[in-house]
Amino acid sequence: MPIITKGSRYNAGKKKWSLVDFNALEPMIDVLEFGSKKYGPNNWKKGLKVTETIDSLIRHLIDYLNGEDTDKESGLPLTGHILCNAMFLAHTERFNKGFDDRVKDVNKTKCCGDWDENGVCKCKLKLNP
Repeated sequence: MPIITKGSRYNAGKKKWSLVDFNALEPMIDVLEFGSKKYGPNNWKKGLKVTETIDSLIRHLIDYLNGEDTDKESGLPLTGHILCNAMFLAHTERFNKGFDDRVKDVNKTKCCGDWDENGVCKCKLKLNP
C-alpha cells in the first residue's frame, strides 16, 4: 500500500474564506444584478455617501423587521438589499473614505469614556471646572 503524505501549507494569519456561506449571499447577487441594470455595472464602486447608504440599509432593515420579505421596487429579498448596503459600507470604509459624510462628535472621540447623566464627559469637567 502506498504511503500518502500531505503537502505543506503555510496558512497562518490568512483569511479563512471557507467560513463564508456563499450560497447565503445569492440574494445579494440578485440585488447587484438588478442594480447593474438600473445604474450600470459596478456603479456603487464609484462611491456612495455613507449616510445615504446607511439610510437605505435602515429602510430595508425596518421593512424586514416589520415582517416584509421582499423589496417593493425590485421584488427581491430584503436580505439581499441589506447585505448589499452592508457591503457598500465596507467597500467605502476601505477604498472610498472621501465619501464618509458622517457627522463625528469630536467631544465624544476625545472623552475618557466617563459620561454624566447629561452626556457630558466627566474628565473634561475635571479639566474645565
